[in-house]
Amino acid sequence: MSNFIFALILSVLMVIHSRRKKSLSPSGAAGAFVLGMATFSSSYTYFSVVLLTFFLVSSKLTKFKADRKRLLEADYDKSSERTLMQVACNGLTGGIIVTLFQVFYERELSCFDENRSSVVLFWAYMGHYACCAGDTWASELGILNRSWPISIIKFKKVPPGTNGGVSPLGLAASIGGGATVGLAGAIALAIQQPCHGLPWEIVALGGLAGLGGSLIDSILGATVQRTLYSDKRKMVVEDDKDATLISGWNIMDNHQVNFVSSVLTSAICGLAAYYLH
Repeated sequence: MSNFIFALILSVLMVIHSRRKKSLSPSGAAGAFVLGMATFSSSYTYFSVVLLTFFLVSSKLTKFKADRKRLLEADYDKSSERTLMQVACNGLTGGIIVTLFQVFYERELSCFDENRSSVVLFWAYMGHYACCAGDTWASELGILNRSWPISIIKFKKVPPGTNGGVSPLGLAASIGGGATVGLAGAIALAIQQPCHGLPWEIVALGGLAGLGGSLIDSILGATVQRTLYSDKRKMVVEDDKDATLISGWNIMDNHQVNFVSSVLTSAICGLAAYYLH
């Protein structure tokens, strides 16, 4: 019962904060509440700390340099408030993983890494949120790179905001985002279960998953997600009859690309844990 009350209070506070900061739409806030209840009800603070670190820092970065981003992205104001779809794409996999952990391992472990299957879930969870954080940091900071990004498949300069465009700032940000989430999770584990001190492998995993997930997202964005550019407005647009197709095919939208990227990264990290542990 105490875990339920804690989860309820923390979920409500998260929703109130997100609505006041206008980082979530009403539907997005509802989705975040459900995700929070599933995550915060675990007795392992690792899951809660990772989610909150991703959510709070990413929400802050979305608003960072807002005036400049409006000049580069036609739909900035619309996309700055996360919808239910965006919350689901960035949280569904993590919510499923933490639920599986609670059902099968919550009360059985004296140390988080004593069971191979539990380690698989811990690493898969980190892979998911590190990927989401890395992609968010790369998108929110990479677009501010002084020079135009380079297409990850054509190796040519493309306008800022182009799907599949990468830059030194964006790549560094993706590592930083993943490593930040990894460090937060590692500290939570070290405090709650000081089995082996600070688990630095979780920090490294976060950084690698942040970079790897961002690259997967970029490859998908450059191939199965279209990018339209308006010569008149000098920016990437979502839909404009006079815009020119400069990249990708119209197979997936941004939400679907994010979801597939996070699932793939989570699966890769889970497999790595299975074979390395």
